[in-house]
Amino acid sequence: MKRFPIYFLLLLLVACGNNKDEIKPNELVDLTQQGTLKTLWKRNLQSSERAYGYKLIPAEKNGNLYVATQQGKVLSMDAKTGVTGWQTDLDIEVSAGPGVGDTILVLGGPEGQVVALDIDSGTEIWRTSVTSEVLSPPVIDRNKVVVRTQDGRIYGFSIQTGKREWSFDTNIPNLTLRGNSTPVAKGGRIYVGFDNGRMAALNIIDGSVLWQQNVINSQGKTEIDRIADIDGDIDVIATDLYLSSAADKTMSIATESGRPLWSQNIGSVTGVTVSRRSLYLTDNQSTVHQLNRTDGSKGWSQDELLNRNLTKPSFYLGDLVIGDFEGYVHFIDGVNGDVINRIRVGDDQFYHAPVVVGDIIYTYNHDGTLAALQFNK
Repeated sequence: MKRFPIYFLLLLLVACGNNKDEIKPNELVDLTQQGTLKTLWKRNLQSSERAYGYKLIPAEKNGNLYVATQQGKVLSMDAKTGVTGWQTDLDIEVSAGPGVGDTILVLGGPEGQVVALDIDSGTEIWRTSVTSEVLSPPVIDRNKVVVRTQDGRIYGFSIQTGKREWSFDTNIPNLTLRGNSTPVAKGGRIYVGFDNGRMAALNIIDGSVLWQQNVINSQGKTEIDRIADIDGDIDVIATDLYLSSAADKTMSIATESGRPLWSQNIGSVTGVTVSRRSLYLTDNQSTVHQLNRTDGSKGWSQDELLNRNLTKPSFYLGDLVIGDFEGYVHFIDGVNGDVINRIRVGDDQFYHAPVVVGDIIYTYNHDGTLAALQFNK
């Protein structure tokens, strides 16, 4: 199966119809900084190589922050100070996780390895394998560990033993972007977006299909034109599910049936962030957009960071925080879309959008920089 790094393929798609000068990342310009930005702590972990599509996303639980390196080290640290509580070496490469539950955390590897650790001590509880590379963090809910693989399969494992209890399979195209969206667990269901433009709702207990819908119908003439990956974060609010696709389509669909509620011709490989009234996304050229959550109508757009390979925006106390390919973190006014502050926390791109817990922002770069930030507007 042919897979390409997201940023490389997006540049290729733009270059097919544009002059090379048009795809150069925008240079950062001086700005009048608003608010107070503080680095609470910073740790230098092991750097990564060839980690395109990997989602090593810090996860917070009960005042602790859990993080993994590509080389297989897993750490628990105090979320406020960054002081290490325990550290475990898995002796495998890690490509996704940790997924965190009440008692365990689970990580996935590029050779299909799945490892569960005790959340309090880091002691290994069980280890198993799946059919393909794991590129999104495992999901833990209702005594099940749900693992998604690059080849279009979803697995449900027992949280206690790691025994496989169910699986689901879907066909994916020959040419897709590298990366997988993380399934969302809610109300006893698992919602998953696939590389073929389909969404599915599964019963988390037994993996039975509640519904499956082709929500992104790409009709291009070539394989590149037909790329319809739902690779970015999806979100569920009440009875509505929100998603975005590489095929320049952002949608809301009903969680009970998969029926489309509205759609907008803006697409994203990094996914969507949803607040009470708005939906935010970074499109495939790194323009940030605000949409009305109710009907998808357009609000503001911000293109000062064009082609900087931005992460998905994260919602932070009414504003947005977003990372770029050079290790800068940008703060965007949630009301008008203005860039109001920035800080450089590393020298490389981020594994994922900044993680917001309360009033603290956690970022993790490919160069191994893990940082905790706080912003007061």
